[in-house]
Amino acid sequence: MSSKSLRMRRLFGADGRLLLVAMDHAGFMGPVPGLDLPTMATVVGAGADAVMTTFGTARRASQQPGILGQAALVVSLDIHAVEPEEQVLNALRLGADSVKVLAGSGDRSQWTALQRYALVCERWGIPFQAEVIPGGFDQPEKHTPQNIASVCRQAAEMGADYVKTFYTGDPDSMRRVVEGATVPVVILGGDRAPDEDSLLQQVRDALSAGVSGVAFGRNIWSHADPAGITRRLVEVVHPRGAAAIPGTASALLAGTAP
Repeated sequence: MSSKSLRMRRLFGADGRLLLVAMDHAGFMGPVPGLDLPTMATVVGAGADAVMTTFGTARRASQQPGILGQAALVVSLDIHAVEPEEQVLNALRLGADSVKVLAGSGDRSQWTALQRYALVCERWGIPFQAEVIPGGFDQPEKHTPQNIASVCRQAAEMGADYVKTFYTGDPDSMRRVVEGATVPVVILGGDRAPDEDSLLQQVRDALSAGVSGVAFGRNIWSHADPAGITRRLVEVVHPRGAAAIPGTASALLAGTAP
């Protein structure tokens, strides 16, 4: 089994699902309450499978072994970095299990850079997450199910091992995204949900469509009780006593997906 396969299994676990807490926002939001090591340790202690953060925070966390515990580490990288291979190698030196870049526009240069990262990650045996946003965050009219399906498949064809994107809004259209992607799909959380029940129902609906997990940020680290909402998400993403769940990353990793 390759080192990339081992890292993918560490990320997605026995049931093929992933609860990732995205804490890479300080790179563009600056110092914000909740984007700190104590909160990171709290969500890991509550059962998060992985934490995603930027290089600086990942370096600080790696110097305090109690912060990440048994959770996987995903390092968020700059798609426009001059030396993408050095970015990936720095993440590996920190013990990262995966790296992520964001392709958030229709600019062809971003997709060229995404493919370059995919090739580097393949060379070094580290799973590559592509966060793909059709048109970018500031063009919601382009966030249609068809466009979401298209960018997910494009990222997979360029070498992404798993993709992060929007939930389409309903299980039927999301199922088409998942089936067309050919690699595991995790949904992002975006802005804070109006209430916990609607957030958890969205997760249930997405999982019923075959999504392999969630990558939530503000809905967790800016919550009044980060540990509490993490535990509730764990109960939804990883149903107690569940084995490998058909349609998730487990089937793709085993090579049994259609």
